[in-house]
Parts: sequence; C-alpha cells; structure tokens
Amino acid sequence: MFRPISVRSTLLVFLFVSCCLSSTFAQQRFTAGPRIGLNMSNYWGNADHMSFKPGLAAGGFLMYSSLNHFGISADVMYMQRGAKYDDGRYKFTQHVNYLEIPIVARYFLTLSGNFRPNVFVGPSLAIKLNAKRTDGQILSGPTTVINNDNTQDFNSLDLGATGGFQLNWGMGNRQHFLIDARYNLGLSNVQSNLPNLWGTRNNLNNSTITLTLGYGFGVGREHPSRYKR
Repeated sequence: MFRPISVRSTLLVFLFVSCCLSSTFAQQRFTAGPRIGLNMSNYWGNADHMSFKPGLAAGGFLMYSSLNHFGISADVMYMQRGAKYDDGRYKFTQHVNYLEIPIVARYFLTLSGNFRPNVFVGPSLAIKLNAKRTDGQILSGPTTVINNDNTQDFNSLDLGATGGFQLNWGMGNRQHFLIDARYNLGLSNVQSNLPNLWGTRNNLNNSTITLTLGYGFGVGREHPSRYKR
C-alpha cells in the first residue's frame, strides 16, 4: 500500500517541478550584436594637470533577459583611453588602449513591449594592449623625447566597476536598437613603477564615460512573455 502511494507522490512532485522549470526556461531570451561609440577618458586620484581625451569604443555584446525585470550581459570591447597632459613644461596626449570585458547585472524597467530601458552595474576587467604619447610639446625646461611608445609605463590589467543606463527598442523580427551610456571607475593603479613624463604616481586610476550605439539580434529560440502589454 505504501509503495504505490510513494511512487505516485514522487511522480506528481517530479511533474510539478518539471512544469515550473519549463515555465522558467520558457522565458529565456538571448541577444547578441555589435556596439560602437565614443569614450571620454581621464584619470582620477593623483591626476594633476590632466584632462579628458576622446577615444573609440567598439566591440560586441551578449545579453540575457528572463523577460521579467532582471538580466545579465557580457561585452568584449576595444577601448581607447588615456588623458591630455599639460603642466607648463610638457604638453602631450597619453593613449592607452585596452581590451575590456565588463559583466553587468541589468534591471529592466518594463516587463514587456518593444521599449525596454534598463539600468546596470557590475565589474570589468581591462587588458592593456599598448600605450603611446603623441602631440608632444616642450613648453619649458630641457629637451627630451616626448612622442614615443611607453607601453611599459602602465600595468597589464585594470580592474574596474561599471554602471549605466541603456535604452532598448525592439525593431521587429527579433532585432533591437540600443543606446548605452555608462561610467567606468578604475579600482586599481594603472601606472607601473616606471615613471612617465608626469612622474611615478602611486594613485592613478581610470575614469571613463562611454556612449555607444548597438544593434542586437535574437539568438536561439524566443518565447513570448507571460505579461500583458
């Protein structure tokens, strides 16, 4: 008597859990595509005589949305960073190029529909590619070489925190147009022990504002939302 009831109960529990999981997975949606835009980068901390410089931001993203309020995304971006420097003696533009990988959690402000704005926050890891000084001028003092490669002056990795806001429009046929605005704050010192022309600075961190345009394409099976529009 006990065994048939136990087996029946187990089957009912299994079916209930399976239905719940099917309902959950049925909400999944993946989107991938390119992003391109503009960086305005500078340094914070021990950053006297430095100002913002423009640069390119370009790469791709993969975003997951469960069709409720929450999602997650990962990017692989080529980022041109650095700063303009002018201390009255030397004047130049410092370029430092990175391959950046941010992973952020997203909160969507709408549950469904063609317009799904969202806010996001998360960590990022930037891998240094190269660095150089350009547009050098000697304003006073001894003559020296300004315009050259100085990749060794900067650390290979930079850990940061990223947060921002994204506008996301559905364009039909599982396509999306994105406007993404974010701020990245470096959490580690970018400069190595070797001195740049501005000297060795033990507290020099990235500070970057990025605005990009993107276009996303649905990846895999797409399921309709259970929420009414």
